[in-house]
Amino acid sequence: MTEETAKLVLVVDDEEDVRNYFGALLADAGFRVARAADGDEALEMVKAEKPDLISLDLVMPGKSGARFLYALRKNREWRKIPVLIVTGHAHDDLGKKDLEEILAERSISGPQVYLEKPVRPASYVEAVQKQLGVEEKPPSPAESPSSLRDEVSRLLEDADPDTIRRIRDLLTRKD
Repeated sequence: MTEETAKLVLVVDDEEDVRNYFGALLADAGFRVARAADGDEALEMVKAEKPDLISLDLVMPGKSGARFLYALRKNREWRKIPVLIVTGHAHDDLGKKDLEEILAERSISGPQVYLEKPVRPASYVEAVQKQLGVEEKPPSPAESPSSLRDEVSRLLEDADPDTIRRIRDLLTRKD
């Protein structure tokens, strides 16, 4: 996709790090990205430029993702914008009820309409591409060993102790 033809994805999440992370993933995949911290800011952005897809967190202060989605669906021009819900609260008291209502009312529908945090980078980009019917970018050239080490180091920072032990065992295993 060239910059002029790149699809616009609006990332709505109250956590700045998440907005920036998802935004970077999408930009690397060739999308244009806009970011909003809550539903009110997202509505203003949709008024300014209609996105091709919205990546939406459900649980946010101010106008929640669910309230934003209902406002979006009331507008004829905006109701067909695909929405991908990305939430860490699909199974708890903070988001389960909203998500169940959204799915039951078919406010969103189709394959992969929501993802649960934490989201694997490739899964997130793939879900956006599928929603938009966009072909995947061709695989990038082989990664250098140093970039692979850097990526593994970043992943290990957030890994739980059991995962770290399993990785250590894989690396030290003598076949």
